[in-house]
Amino acid sequence: MIAIILVVAFILRLISLTQSLWLDEAINVNAAAGLSLKSLILKYSLGDFHPPLFHAILRGWILLFGSSEAVVRIPSVILGTLTVYITYLIGQKLFEGKTGLIAATLIATSPLHIYYSQEARMYALAAFLTSLSAYFFISIIKKDNFYLWVGFIVATALMLYTDYLPYLMLPVYLMCLLTIRKKLSKSTVRAFIPALILIIILLIPWLIIFPKQLGVGLSAAAASPAWANVVGAPSAKSLALVFVKFTIGRISYDNKFIYALLFAPAGIIIALLFLISLFRLSFSRLFLWFWLFGSIFLAFAIAYFIPIFAYFRFIFVLPAFYLILASAINTLNWVLLTRVFLALVLIVNLISSTIYLTSPKFQRENWRQATAYVHKNSTEKTVVLFESNYPLAPFDYYNAKKVASYGGLNSFNPSEEKVRERVKAFTKNKNKVFLFQYLSQITDPQGLLFKELTKEGFVTTVTKDFEGVGFVYEFNK
Repeated sequence: MIAIILVVAFILRLISLTQSLWLDEAINVNAAAGLSLKSLILKYSLGDFHPPLFHAILRGWILLFGSSEAVVRIPSVILGTLTVYITYLIGQKLFEGKTGLIAATLIATSPLHIYYSQEARMYALAAFLTSLSAYFFISIIKKDNFYLWVGFIVATALMLYTDYLPYLMLPVYLMCLLTIRKKLSKSTVRAFIPALILIIILLIPWLIIFPKQLGVGLSAAAASPAWANVVGAPSAKSLALVFVKFTIGRISYDNKFIYALLFAPAGIIIALLFLISLFRLSFSRLFLWFWLFGSIFLAFAIAYFIPIFAYFRFIFVLPAFYLILASAINTLNWVLLTRVFLALVLIVNLISSTIYLTSPKFQRENWRQATAYVHKNSTEKTVVLFESNYPLAPFDYYNAKKVASYGGLNSFNPSEEKVRERVKAFTKNKNKVFLFQYLSQITDPQGLLFKELTKEGFVTTVTKDFEGVGFVYEFNK
């Protein structure tokens, strides 16, 4: 059964794998393809606000296999599938094989997990390594031996080199140990102290660099409060959104009332299963609750100081989410009821995953189509401008230097005078401009770039809307 589930998980993660790269993916891919390993780790990582492990892996992968959309996403496909297997092993270790199979089935079909198993970013790697670390932690609690300690130390250290929110697993482990310390031998509890010290020692090379990276990140957030709100400001809405997205993935509708009505049935099913789990709380379920809710609420508190709270950063707790559901489903005393709940959750997963995999509206930003449109309608006197201080990475990826492109702004807080100077310089001897309005509500809310193009005598002749990219204005003179 687990072999069948893994094959299905792998196939689902291959569907629509060639969709366009979006902004963050393209930034990663361009950097991994164009920078040396030293520059990638010591320079690029400072502005990316993530540890460097995934970047290093992606660079090696690109050197071996190239940088097409599908190729750069294959590592995440593999890691996502492996996470399904580790989720099965955790369910088997905490409960029994049936719960493991149910949890593996649910995460294999999870719309959010499928989405991020198709992304050339670090989230699938973080989820895999977190699950692996959790598996070794649970195994040590069940039966202490040397090889499990080695696995725990290595998996946890690698997890900490991948993403920052999984660092919250360390207090999660400590909370669990404090809760069940009386049930463990003193030698096992004490052994965690040198293990954690060794993990920190392994992390020292990055901890030396981390303060500088943190300074860069905080400076960027202070320079652009609007951007900080987008990337992770805490709020009741953002907290609720975590559980909405865990349940139905990234599908969304502009009409919030209809969106709420569509989510309500699925939300009720999930809430009932969580209540069942809560009423039958045991150590096994308690660990999962610490993993899921401990991580989320600790991150929510931290987000008041550092903007990190966004649902996609919590892919590493998705295994806990589905293990809680699986354990609740499998503890129902009535077989028919067990099958009904399993079928209902599975139906929610399959419907949501199908909508994502088949509808471009819910897929990634279509920079490939937008760039192709620019190429088709460009001449030697064409220039492309962006609402930023540099050309955006996905356009660079698809443009391959065919059309001249520049960032029209001079900083996070653009000066009208500086924007005017840049527009004059970039449009000199040009008679056509393509202006990408991507994120302009954050970077240029006053519309300075648009105004300065108009002052230079350019007139909007065509406006195109590309999925996820937004409006592209064609100006002619």
